[in-house]
Amino acid sequence: MTEILMNRYRPALEPLLEPGEQLLDVATVVPVAGAKGVGHGVGAKVGNALGQLGGVSGGAGSLADGFPTTEGAAMVRLLVVTDRRTAVVATLDVRKPGRLLWHAPRNFVARIERRPRWQAMARFRLHFADGSAVSMYTARRRTIESLADHLGR
Repeated sequence: MTEILMNRYRPALEPLLEPGEQLLDVATVVPVAGAKGVGHGVGAKVGNALGQLGGVSGGAGSLADGFPTTEGAAMVRLLVVTDRRTAVVATLDVRKPGRLLWHAPRNFVARIERRPRWQAMARFRLHFADGSAVSMYTARRRTIESLADHLGR
């Protein structure tokens, strides 16, 4: 990630870091679970249903089971990678401290898988050590590549 982007998100994230924890990468993401496209009618309903397929896999109590969805307030969701953990942080303003929605030790993320692009946004999947997985959208494919450099392919 460029230093410019890192500095943009730093005010929202630094208050959530543990002492000595180092921020490695940040990406704006949209969890597939709960994501809705624009529009109304049958076509939009079908598109939304298809777009959410594979949003979360894994049973109750899995790492993916507790992963946040897009339901709720219109907040920016950030996927954060530090030297210790992977987290999802929500914020209404990236210049103010965010709210930690989910986190797991970094080594619990087994890998990132880039998925076929069916929509305007790039799609990827985080696979966890317990066999569960979650899918997300992000604006650029290179964002996925940057995350994979830190979390594995």
